[in-house]
Parts: sequence; structure tokens; C-alpha cells
Amino acid sequence: MLSSTINNLILDLKPREREVLAGRFGLEKNKKETLAGLGKKYGITRERIRQIEADALEKLREEVRREKFVPIVSQVSRHLDGLGGLRRHDLLVQELRTLLDDEKLHDLHLHFLGAVTHQPFYYFDDAEFHSFWYVDEKILKKLRKLIDHLEKMIGSRKEELILENKFNHYLSRVSRIYNVAEPVGFNYVLVSRKFKANPFGNFGLSEWEEIEPKTMGGKAYLILKKQKTPFHFREVAQEINRMRFDDKKALPQTVHNELIKDPRFVLVGRGMYGLKEHGYLPGTAREIMTYILKKDGSMTADNLLKAIAKQRILQKNTVVLNLHNKKYFRRLPNGKYGIK
Repeated sequence: MLSSTINNLILDLKPREREVLAGRFGLEKNKKETLAGLGKKYGITRERIRQIEADALEKLREEVRREKFVPIVSQVSRHLDGLGGLRRHDLLVQELRTLLDDEKLHDLHLHFLGAVTHQPFYYFDDAEFHSFWYVDEKILKKLRKLIDHLEKMIGSRKEELILENKFNHYLSRVSRIYNVAEPVGFNYVLVSRKFKANPFGNFGLSEWEEIEPKTMGGKAYLILKKQKTPFHFREVAQEINRMRFDDKKALPQTVHNELIKDPRFVLVGRGMYGLKEHGYLPGTAREIMTYILKKDGSMTADNLLKAIAKQRILQKNTVVLNLHNKKYFRRLPNGKYGIK
């Protein structure tokens, strides 16, 4: 097991060397200590702690060549090779606990392994990638090319990815271009910060509001976009809380306020909202009736009710009362209604 192999390896060091390495790599408490903290503990400078750490690691590198690290490193490298040469740090730690049959293994053990053996290599998380382990520089070049290519390919295909869930389709195409299996391509995607899945399981660009909505209005928009039918604002709030976008609780009145002020949402009934992009027109009942009669011509009250039902949730009496308003509508000799 990696954890016990590391513990046994540092036993032969001098007490202070052992304690400095254990502290710097969190081998005992799974929590790293700072150079300043260790320096204060021993009454020496930060630079002296750094030197003790460097000297101790150099001693261990000689031992590692003869110790049980060799088969462990080989096993980790084979595992990475099977995944296309890299793996996100948190996922690799979970997998190695099983692979090495080592429940005590934690992420700092891996950092220690990398520091001593210089393989595999560790990539520190930044704005572009999550932290991950990789086998060589060629993998880094392939990773960046594949990620950039995929980003450009799906950049203008938001609707396909969100509504038709076609992320895997485009990932397969890009994976073939770079001669990797689709699971390997997906492994690369998991390393990148450019892609993410929303609570509905749709993968896309992290910058898309439909993938990572940051406001209550954005969350409501995604709910209605996926449902494709009007929802009461209380139902929207319940659905936001059920999907658990984040730790913020959606209050019905807060959601209602967002729906009122955002032009993407259209009030289609009492407390009911739909999306403008789904074809719902803003305006009062009279304005919608006027629009329909202008567009489709005069029609009977029953046909007008059917046409309005595609836009609004209205009582029949509301429509009838509006039709009797002679200032805006008129009844024709044939019984149909038109615009005054």
C-alpha cells in the first residue's frame, strides 16, 4: 500500500527530517503545514525548513529506486495510460484507493509520491484546468488541442447540446480526429474548466447560462427552457430547489420578481410564465387578440379562443368581454369577429 510504504520509507530519516516531510506533505494529519509554521515550531528560518525538506527528499530518492515504490509507480502509470495518459486529481485518488487496496490513501500521499519520484507529473489547477496527473509533455499538447477543437466545434451549437443532449456526438467526432477513444476524450473533458454539466446532465461550455446559471433568473430560464411549457412562479421556485443548482434557496416571491422584470419571460396566466423564445408574445389579452386577428384575419369566437389558448391561459368570459368592446373589435354579418 502506498500510504504504509511512504510511512516506512521516512522512518529511516532523522527525526527532524521525518517531521518536516510529514508536516509539509500532511502525511500524518492529511493537512499540510507551512514553512513559516514549521520554522516557528523549531525556532529556525523558513529557508532552513526548505533546505531540510529538499535534503530529505534527495535522500529518499536513492531509497526509492530499491524500495517498493517501483511497482507502485508502474501500477499508477499503467492506470494513467489506460485513461489516455492523464487523470483529474480527485478522481485518481479515489481510484487508487481501490487499485492499491489502500483505504488510508489521501491526496497528499500522491503529492509526496510525485515529489520523490518525479513521475507521474502533477499539473496545478489554474483558470484553464483542474489539477491533474499526467505521464509526459506530449499528453499536455494533445489535451490542449482536443479541448480547444471541441470548444470551437460546439461554441455555436448551444441549442443542440441543451435541448437534444448532443455533446457526446461532437465529442466522438473530435476524439476520432485526435485518435483517442471516446472515454479517453471524455476523461480529457473532465480535466478542463471550459466544460461542465448542468443539473439536467447536459454538458456544454461552463460560460453558458444554461450550463451554470448564476442568478435566480438564469435558473428560472433553464427550468422553463427544459420544460417547454408555462409554469407557475411557485412551481419554478420548487423546481429550482429540487435541482440544487447551488446552496441558495429559491423563494417564490424572489423568483416572481425576477420573472416580472426579465423580458425573456412572458406572463401567460395568473402567476403562470412561459418563455418568449418559445413563441409566447408579451402583452395584454386585448393586445394578443388584436395580433391574432391582424395576422390570421377575422374568425368566430370559438376559433379565436383556440388560437388564444396557444398564447394565454384565459377564461372564456375574459375573451368574450373584450370582443364586446366596440372600441377595438367588431362583429361581422357572418358572425365572425374582426378589428374595429
